[in-house]
Amino acid sequence: MITFDKLKMVVGLGAIKSYDGTRFEATVKNGKTSARKYYQEYPFLLKIKLDYKRYEAVIEFSGKILGKDYPELISSKTIRQCFENINALGVCEVDIDAMMDAEVVKCDVTTDRTVTDIPELTGYIRSHIRNYQQYPCRKFSNGNLVIEKNVVSSRTKKRLTIYDKEQEMKRAENSKFVKDNGLQGSYEGICRLELNLNSKEQIRFSLLTHDTKLSSVLSSKAEPIQAFLKDIVGDVPDPQPLSNRKTYFTMLVLKDCDYDLEKVEAKMRELYPSRGTSISKLMEPYRAMAEQIGKQKAAAKRKKRAKSEDELI
Repeated sequence: MITFDKLKMVVGLGAIKSYDGTRFEATVKNGKTSARKYYQEYPFLLKIKLDYKRYEAVIEFSGKILGKDYPELISSKTIRQCFENINALGVCEVDIDAMMDAEVVKCDVTTDRTVTDIPELTGYIRSHIRNYQQYPCRKFSNGNLVIEKNVVSSRTKKRLTIYDKEQEMKRAENSKFVKDNGLQGSYEGICRLELNLNSKEQIRFSLLTHDTKLSSVLSSKAEPIQAFLKDIVGDVPDPQPLSNRKTYFTMLVLKDCDYDLEKVEAKMRELYPSRGTSISKLMEPYRAMAEQIGKQKAAAKRKKRAKSEDELI
């Protein structure tokens, strides 16, 4: 079942049965109200725009609209609860059945996984990117990773964010939400993967749907996050021992580039500017060596941890 942490959709104005005009900000042009807007950030993001010129409503909300059920995320199972919670605010009343025909124009496909060492996971993914020029990525000091598809058109742009959800929920702006909804401990060891799809074209392509109606989006059987990772992460050859001039040279290049494969790729592109050169082939020994170094570091880390645990006994 596909899940989301944010949805933005457009629906005919008739899907809004009623609204409290005192809670909407009016946009007046030439003496006439052309639109009304409602906005809130806490306890969840909710944006509502009533556009009288286009006779449509634009509604955007985040998964926190589910309150204590936030870990369930937005899905076909929880979508009615999302709209019921909007209606409970008293801001407006939406026709839930009509909303199922709304056009989804933006969404954040989201999945949560239990991961023992999130920085190690993001480090592995970053070191195995097939092409850093096509998929630039940023790894932050806290281990979070952001990978973007480098394209000119915003309609085909994708961004995947991988981060420690437990740490994110401990931030000051989230701590009250956690306490109010009894979610303490709910995100321990949870790694969140979030894929931003910012156009109808990208939604159709990634979710394998013929349209972007809310009912179609929620019933998608696609696995867009896994597909994106499969596209960007390359296979790594078996590590080779440091026993000849070639591997010695490989190690020197890695060291010179601070063991950063993105810097190595940039260097290779400088040294081999010809379009006929296979950068992925050139990168194979560096990926293999980085893999070997990574395994050695992980083994040393496990050994150190085991020793510390033994000393506590």
